[in-house]
Amino acid sequence: MSNKYTEENLIRAASYLPSEAEKQALQNDAAKSADPLSALLYADDRETVLYGIFGDVPDYSNPDMEALWDEVLDEDPEDVYEYCFRKGVDLFQDDGKPVPGWRDVAVMLKAIDKGILELA
Repeated sequence: MSNKYTEENLIRAASYLPSEAEKQALQNDAAKSADPLSALLYADDRETVLYGIFGDVPDYSNPDMEALWDEVLDEDPEDVYEYCFRKGVDLFQDDGKPVPGWRDVAVMLKAIDKGILELA
């Protein structure tokens, strides 16, 4: 199977992560909120990446999605990285680490492949 994606047309998952300035602004906003702890708990880079790429997050209350999570969890991470890359998503940040929620990205891609999930 060949990869039809090149660097120019890959989705770079890290581009959906907030910058340091944006993170600081979120922390400042959270500190001013009525419930600062909750505000910080729900400021999640994982969700930012998933909403940026797919406009949604995996619904793990769905048994099919749960099964895909188990499948991804059992796979070698290198195989997951390669699968996502072949599907057009680069999971890596500039520091060489995968983005938060990289397994969730793989679950979403597998759900699309298997017809469990359709995105508009």
